[in-house]
Amino acid sequence: MRIAVVAFPVPLSKGYHYRVPEDLRVVPGMRVRAPFGFRRATGVVIESFEGEPERPLKAIDSVVDARAALSAEGLNCARFISRRFGAPIGECLKALVPAYVKSLDEPVEVCAAVRRPRVHSEFELTPGQSAALDRLGAHLESRKAATSLLFGVPASGKTEVYLRLIRRAVSGGGQALFLLPEISLTRPFFDEFAASLDVPVALWHSALTPRARRLAWLAVSQGKVKVIVGARSACLLPFHDLRLAVIDEEQDESFKQDSNAPFYHARDVVLERARAFSALTVLGSATPSIEAWAMTKSGAAERLTMSERVSAVPRPTVRTLPPGRFGDSLSDELLDKMKECLARGEQSILLVNRRGFSTLTTCGKCRWIDRCADCGVAKIAHEASGGFSMICHHCGKKWPPPERCGACGEASVRMSGVGTQRVAAEVKRRLLGARILRMDRDTVSKEGKLEERVYDQFRARQADVLVGTKLVAKSFHFPEVTLVGVVDADAMLHMPDFRSAERTMQLLAQVAGRSGRAAKPGVVMLQTLSPEHEAIKGVSGGDYSLWADGELAARVELSYPPSGGLIRAVLACADEGRLGETSSLYAQALRGRLPQAAVIGPAPALLRHVRGKFRDHILIKLPLEDVEAGLTIARACPLPSTVKLALDADPYDML
Repeated sequence: MRIAVVAFPVPLSKGYHYRVPEDLRVVPGMRVRAPFGFRRATGVVIESFEGEPERPLKAIDSVVDARAALSAEGLNCARFISRRFGAPIGECLKALVPAYVKSLDEPVEVCAAVRRPRVHSEFELTPGQSAALDRLGAHLESRKAATSLLFGVPASGKTEVYLRLIRRAVSGGGQALFLLPEISLTRPFFDEFAASLDVPVALWHSALTPRARRLAWLAVSQGKVKVIVGARSACLLPFHDLRLAVIDEEQDESFKQDSNAPFYHARDVVLERARAFSALTVLGSATPSIEAWAMTKSGAAERLTMSERVSAVPRPTVRTLPPGRFGDSLSDELLDKMKECLARGEQSILLVNRRGFSTLTTCGKCRWIDRCADCGVAKIAHEASGGFSMICHHCGKKWPPPERCGACGEASVRMSGVGTQRVAAEVKRRLLGARILRMDRDTVSKEGKLEERVYDQFRARQADVLVGTKLVAKSFHFPEVTLVGVVDADAMLHMPDFRSAERTMQLLAQVAGRSGRAAKPGVVMLQTLSPEHEAIKGVSGGDYSLWADGELAARVELSYPPSGGLIRAVLACADEGRLGETSSLYAQALRGRLPQAAVIGPAPALLRHVRGKFRDHILIKLPLEDVEAGLTIARACPLPSTVKLALDADPYDML
């Protein structure tokens, strides 16, 4: 009897055995319809073999397609994500073969870009660019799996190296993947690559319509698209012949999926798939992740350094200064520097870590805080044309602003804290005549069109000041920006997270790199109360290598990633008492089953109450080689049906 093992898109860690009717051709990777419980469901065949079952098996009803939706490499990728990150195999397969891919036989026209006149960048490369390109080109031509860290200072010309390398990769008919951390970055790079390459280029990110994603998925699967420019989930596309994978700004935490299962890191997935295709992986960054830095120390990756800027202008001067006076977000010194830029016709960027107008609404008498009843976090005040509204940034609910205190009833409610809207309003008030643009999640429409308009307007010098969240620190190139101001450099520094110093260092160094990128020298001004902190001093000194070596040594001493394994278990329940009891028993069970691990907790999660459920979390520190077994054991520990468990290997979200 022919037996097929089928996995369904449900949070279960195994596949189910079915009998294959004699008139059906079923192979691994195919989608099939089969009875599942009291319904018919679509699943993916992960294995098939001849055998005799110990009990009667249900039969597969039909096949969805005449051929496999996933190749052997795609199935292995699903197994890798399931094993490495402890995710149910069915959810991994769902991520690789999305539900909106209805038929593999749907006609696909290659989605060519609306091309500008093609630009061939034939200018002379710097010595650093030339050496890096030669070395990467040799790896590419060897057709052996290799990993390189392209460690280039801001404005060192990494994009030109990427472009020329991609052109080589696709010249022989192969495919190239170019990953970016933010949707907002994909369109400028897509436009540039589509205008510069002679092959079809596809755009991929979650804000595209289901139809656009379906057609791109099919085109990649059929090998009709040669270059893919996309955000995190592009690493899951069904590549036909992957030759090159580039992860730009590889240090960015956006490459870790932590909102919906499966929880995976795009860097790990890309490295695994590149090994399967014997492809070259390039990790590009001016501020590499400590994980990538450790790879170069262990020999798992080669470090290629580009230490000089393309222009002759030196790196921007970095200065620290105290925050603004009470009531003002900007110090007088920072504002004076902005006035000088405005007078010279130059542009400025202000980094603000929070969107909205104010981040806290309190009672001046009893200290009551206006919080979301479902999530327990402070509501954020947003200003719109009709006035202010209060928004929860976790569940998205909206309320009118409170007129009186929710506890004592007094009319002593006041707003405090700084968001992008408040800073933009202050600049408008204090910097007369300045044209101001804002770039944050609130200015990005579903399709990203508004963000593109902000980017194009600022690059075309239709504004003098750009106020934004971390989006402004990414790979944008604004030649006329000569001043970058960070309103609160300490915002992430003291978070209860072992990566807080790394995140601060990387964000500040990245946004500093937006200043003085062309012919005019730049200045960076950091408003901080912690000028002696190692991360702040690291940005001021500009020696990322020295700082990264010290941070890696600290991780080794404390057995934190990448030198040790870490699993975060989050338990959620509507009953707070039941949750506390269950969490304690669960931690006790983990200590008994994982004697080699350090089980820390349980403790209330920083975001204690989210969408009506209380949350506890537990950290499991264990040797790297035991992470996969630890995930299996942690998932196998019994829990009441009212308590939900989420496991995250190498967590980036500690809230």
